[in-house]
Amino acid sequence: MGDNRIIEAEGITYTYPDGTLAVENAHFYLERGERVAIVGPNGSGKSTLLKILSALMEPQEGSIRFYGKENVKEKELRKKFGIILQNPDDMLFNATVMEDLEFGPAQIGMKRNEFEKILEELDEIFSLSPLLKKPPFKLSEGEKQRVAMACALATKPEVLFLDEPFSALDVGMKRKVVEYLNKLNAEGMAMVTVSHELDIIPRVADRVYLLNRRVVAEGKVEEILSNDKILTENGMEPLPVAKIAAALGMKDIPLTIEEFINALKSK
Repeated sequence: MGDNRIIEAEGITYTYPDGTLAVENAHFYLERGERVAIVGPNGSGKSTLLKILSALMEPQEGSIRFYGKENVKEKELRKKFGIILQNPDDMLFNATVMEDLEFGPAQIGMKRNEFEKILEELDEIFSLSPLLKKPPFKLSEGEKQRVAMACALATKPEVLFLDEPFSALDVGMKRKVVEYLNKLNAEGMAMVTVSHELDIIPRVADRVYLLNRRVVAEGKVEEILSNDKILTENGMEPLPVAKIAAALGMKDIPLTIEEFINALKSK
C-alpha cells in the first residue's frame, strides 16, 4: 500500500432504510495528489460512495482505511478533507455567506490572518465580494455552488471531494474553476470528482471508476471514456467527440475538442 495511499476501500455495501441498494461490494483507492473520478448513470450509487469515502457515512459492509488505518478520528479527517455536496443548500446554513466561509476554518483552528489570505484568493476565483453579506438562501443556484466550493476550499484540504460540482456554473466560470482546481492539484491536493457530465472528466481526472452499484470498470480516463460499449451498456452516452473520432478511424481517440482539433491538425 505504501505511505502514499490516502483511502483504501474494499467490499463497500450500503442499503438505505427503504430497501434501496445503493452500493454493492465496491472497491476504491486514492493516492496522494491523484485526480480520480467516479462516473455512472443516475441511481448508480455515486453520491453514496462519495459520502462513504469522505467519512460522512459508514458502510454497512466492507472495510475502509484512511491513511493506512481503519480507525481514524473523524475530527482528524475533517482537517484534511474538503467536501462539496451535490446540493449546496446542505452546506450553507449560516446567516451570511461570510459566516459560512468562516465556519470551516474556525472549526480546524485556522488563524484569522491565514483565513483572510485564503479568502482573498478565493474571491478572485469565485467573485465572492458582492455575496459576503447576503444570506445564502437568497443566492441563485450558480452563486450557491460557487460559495459552497469556496467553503470547501477555505480549509486548504489535502483531499477535495466534489459531487456534481459544475452543474449550475456557466461556461466561463466552469473553465476558471477547473483551472484553479488543477492548480491546487499540481500543488499537492488530491481530487475525487463525481459527475454525470462525461465531457468534464478528462479535465479533472486521470483515473476513473465506472460505478453501477458495483464497480463495473476502472482505469485511465482514456481507456474508460473511449470504450463506447461499456459506457452504453451501463446507461451512459459516450462522448460525441470520441464517437466522431472513432467514425473517422482515428487510432488514438481524443476526449476533448482541443485534443480532436490537434489530432486533425497533425494529420
